[in-house]
Amino acid sequence: MMIKSIIATTMEIDDPKIAVEEILSGLEIEKNLKKNSIGIVSCFSEFSETGVLKAICDALPFECIGTTTCISAAGNEIDNLLFSLLVLTSDEIEFKTEIIPIVDDFEKNIETTMAEFRKNTKEKPALFLGYFPLLHHIGCDMILTALDKATDGIPVFGTVAVDHKNDYSTAQTIYNGVAYRDRLVLGAIIGEVDMIFEIASINEDNIRKQKAIITESNGNILIGVNGKSAISYLEEIGLTKAEIATGLGVIPLIVDHKDGTKPVARAVFAATPDGHVVCGGAMPVGATLALGRVDVNDVLSTTETTMKHLMKKDSIILSYSCVARYLVLGADVSAEGEKIQDIAGNEISFIYTCCGGEICPLLDANGNWKNYFHNYTNAFCRLG
Repeated sequence: MMIKSIIATTMEIDDPKIAVEEILSGLEIEKNLKKNSIGIVSCFSEFSETGVLKAICDALPFECIGTTTCISAAGNEIDNLLFSLLVLTSDEIEFKTEIIPIVDDFEKNIETTMAEFRKNTKEKPALFLGYFPLLHHIGCDMILTALDKATDGIPVFGTVAVDHKNDYSTAQTIYNGVAYRDRLVLGAIIGEVDMIFEIASINEDNIRKQKAIITESNGNILIGVNGKSAISYLEEIGLTKAEIATGLGVIPLIVDHKDGTKPVARAVFAATPDGHVVCGGAMPVGATLALGRVDVNDVLSTTETTMKHLMKKDSIILSYSCVARYLVLGADVSAEGEKIQDIAGNEISFIYTCCGGEICPLLDANGNWKNYFHNYTNAFCRLG
């Protein structure tokens, strides 16, 4: 395979010197590093606060991108406080990175940055790894739509930052050792890459057969269903106002775009006074809607099925799993990561990260990858 991987981890969150030594020892750079490399980081936000994140990235001879999280796994390690590093390295494949401010004029920032990127890059990337900020006023779907337009539909695979706090106040993207609240971080993979994407979402048995039509919406705001207000429809099918108002982690809405791609799950974040419902992603008019349910067995069985389907010796897997799935696991928060570890064994290299939303392409009716944002999903990218 043209891309090889190296994994290193540390639990040292306080002493930068010790942490750097552990990471460098795990990587064995002189022995394993090829001509071009990029590091993918997943860590607890306190690694940034103590200076360990910056120290590790400064000690590495390649750029690093990623996010904070509440749990990660790589190789044989899994823990809430684990610093996970997956290095992609190749003599043939190139890697380039970008960081883009996501502020009020973020569409212009994305367009300008990508125009400059195209000017300085001879070959069109096969894939962008995308690390998105968790913002209240700018939805991930909006950022992805702007990026998709600016890159002419190049596949984007990635995740939204999350952390261990109830308000996600330290959820940050990572670029070369610095953590940001409002930056989109991208890693371009340039060259001939054998890649495939898959999602572990809600099992069909946990989706109601009763379907409805989205009749009015505004981006991620669900306004009308079957000609009624969104709140009225959800109450009609048995949900209470209290359940709708505190829907995150409880109510998955399954949206079928009717374009040949797989249905996607959407979280319910809140209800508005005028009967609208704030969702975790775009709710397009004309799509069908169904109510889903997620439980422990669903999380583990869908991940197991997807991992077994993707297994290919010596390949590399990136796994980004929604924090809603993590919350469903209750006390056994490491169960999904351990399931991936057990199936991967010594056959493949992987990194698993809990996140605030998943970006994963799906195949459309014509066999082309189409970028989508997901909730309640474990998104997988296999390289090689």
